[in-house]
Amino acid sequence: MALKRGFARAPMRVLVAALVALPVAAAGLLTVPPTAHAAAARNAEDLLVVDCLLPGQIRKLGRQANFMSARRPIRTVQADCEIRGGEYAAYDRANYQTALGVWMDQAVAGNAQAQNYVGEIYAKGLGTAPDHAMAASWFRKAAEQGDKRARINLGYLYEQGLGVEKNLGEALNLYRAASGITGDELVFASTVQVQLEARDRQISGLRQTVEQQAQESADLRAENEQLRRQLGERRRALETAQLELQQTRARLDDVRAATGADLGELDRLRADLNARSADIDGESARLRAQQQESALRAQRAEQRLTELRQREAALAGSTTPAADSQAMLADIRAQTSQLSEAVAAAQQSAATLQQQLAANQALLDRQRAAYQAEIDRLQAQSDGRKQEDWQLMKLLENQLTAKESEIREQQERIASLERRIGTGTLAAGGSLAGTLPTLEIIDPPITATRGRPAAVLRSAPGLHEVVGKVSAPQGIDRITLNGAPADLAASGVFRGRVDVAAGGTVVQVAAVDARGASAELEFMIVPQAAGAPAPAASAGAPAGSVPDGVDLGTFHALVIGNNTYQTSSYPALASAVNDATAVAQTLKQRYGYRTTLLLNATRLDILTALNTLREDLTADDNLLVYYAGHGELGSDGDQGYWIPVDGQPSAPQTWISNAAISAILDTMRARHVLVVADSCYAGAMTRSAVATFDNTVMPDDAWAAWVKAMAGGRSRTALTSGGVQPVPDTGSGKHSYFARAFLNVLEDNNRLLEAQRLFREINTALALSAIDSPVPQSPEYSPIRYAGHESGEFFFLPRDRRVAVASR
Repeated sequence: MALKRGFARAPMRVLVAALVALPVAAAGLLTVPPTAHAAAARNAEDLLVVDCLLPGQIRKLGRQANFMSARRPIRTVQADCEIRGGEYAAYDRANYQTALGVWMDQAVAGNAQAQNYVGEIYAKGLGTAPDHAMAASWFRKAAEQGDKRARINLGYLYEQGLGVEKNLGEALNLYRAASGITGDELVFASTVQVQLEARDRQISGLRQTVEQQAQESADLRAENEQLRRQLGERRRALETAQLELQQTRARLDDVRAATGADLGELDRLRADLNARSADIDGESARLRAQQQESALRAQRAEQRLTELRQREAALAGSTTPAADSQAMLADIRAQTSQLSEAVAAAQQSAATLQQQLAANQALLDRQRAAYQAEIDRLQAQSDGRKQEDWQLMKLLENQLTAKESEIREQQERIASLERRIGTGTLAAGGSLAGTLPTLEIIDPPITATRGRPAAVLRSAPGLHEVVGKVSAPQGIDRITLNGAPADLAASGVFRGRVDVAAGGTVVQVAAVDARGASAELEFMIVPQAAGAPAPAASAGAPAGSVPDGVDLGTFHALVIGNNTYQTSSYPALASAVNDATAVAQTLKQRYGYRTTLLLNATRLDILTALNTLREDLTADDNLLVYYAGHGELGSDGDQGYWIPVDGQPSAPQTWISNAAISAILDTMRARHVLVVADSCYAGAMTRSAVATFDNTVMPDDAWAAWVKAMAGGRSRTALTSGGVQPVPDTGSGKHSYFARAFLNVLEDNNRLLEAQRLFREINTALALSAIDSPVPQSPEYSPIRYAGHESGEFFFLPRDRRVAVASR
């Protein structure tokens, strides 16, 4: 079976489907030829979003006074920044200091948007490791001013425990605040998780200890794997450098012989230079590490110092009793004094280290100059010999010195990685317990209730099938439902039947591994009363109808299907073009979307289409972007890429990164944007950040208020066919498993369908249709990080229902 659209680690490629394209002319779709937009920009880089610092404007004050305003930071495409005379550094080439330089002045001045951008820069870790503590500090400043994006970002840090102590309750509160709705009427995906975890807290202390150790073991093994990948890359680079060194030496020996000179003194100088270079390189590396640590301490101390001074100013103007106020002021001033001294000491240390580095470099430069002077002296003594040989020898000597320095650096990094692997991680078969299995119920879906978690059936009592998924299925000995064995597929999907009584039945699910360790889940299945009709999804139903006064706006779609690539390194696919064409037809014909279809699109084609939408769409528009094609995962294991048909293997500059797509979506004015990717979309947040409507716990009259709030909010979400793993190229028929499930839900829908519910139905369909697939497929739905998600939800409404709503 071919694989597609996901990846476990680079350089595994993801195959996306493509059969012969369906006819599109009859469908009325706008099919863009691969080169249609080639003249729209000089190159694809012109269409990438950058942090741009625009020049100040000349303003007039009165009749005689002129002045220049401060420079203004904006996010726009590279070409627009150049036309407007701005300064920028593209993310792929910038470090965090460069990006911070654009926004920091505005952030310090109190601009909430700039503070959020500064937080995102620290969280991304441009050019360095992410600093989540600094990110949380800036997100908090912006969130306190009511910035919705900052609240979402800060909530994510609390939910994941990044830079702050993990606190799911605080995360939910921030998500609620960002949604614009307060109180208990808003349900989030993590509510179920929190309630399920409440039962886990009743398990013995031993189980908790084992689980904690298992997590530590998993983290260590993941770090070990990453370090081993880096070690392998370094060793391969070292082997290449050593081979080039041997070739350079052999060629140098030939050229030296051609000069006919006595080079004994030159060899002695060269040996001395190599020894001195090795010593200085090692010392410089240690000094640079100390310098970075000193600079980080100074930066954090300055941040804390700023916060203390702000507290001091606020306290000085407060109405706190004099005695208390004076005591707090004294304490703050004492801390301020200590921090000021720490900042000064760190800055002095950094300056001293910088001087030492400069002295080392000057000494090395003097030795290299002496070495070069000896070559020149020998050359001057041999005027009668060929000058070309001397020039070539000097060039090769310099190349040899540089290559030897590179090898020493590679060897130092390899030694450092080997030390980290030897002391900081666990080998296979370590003493910590393995990860306990985790369970998920897919069908019927579990919802949050005031008591025990429950699944509400849309049918009468009797035998009903329960479908779920278990992690690490290869280590599972058995799955039971109320003590009866369930069928378990290689993909981890299990199924069994439960007899549901009229008053409801408690279901106990247990997964037991070979060692006897188990994961357990208990929930209630509640049937519909016998003979009662299922709730209709008609216009009159509370859930699924369009409330009065809600304007969903205009819907657009950019659908991309790539199957024929320009390099054999990316094999032709089996269903991508087919999937994309069918999706475009369904969106246009059944849902009335203004649809653009790109088939076998280049990097410039895709970026041009996205930029056109970025320029044309307004705040009343909604955009769905569907991608089917090859995908790659970057060497860092985090950044995902879409591969255009002109993409080249091992050349990320010819791909389209998820970060670039997120930046484009961030600068779009469209109200709601949904990315549907039959591939991996790295960088998405957890699904907990999206509010969902649950009519098992929310009254019917809450539907209208919920839809109004979600339709009015700005959303940027992603629905993907899988996480960071391969997914099947084709399922049954001419479409991939994911595309078939996506199309089936859209074709069967006759109501106002929210993307969260779309995800749940696709998840259920995939669990059933791909149960025998050798590759487990786990779709994901969540907000996109750094794309400007604030609140809200993406909606689907069939064209005939839109007409009916408009005529009301």
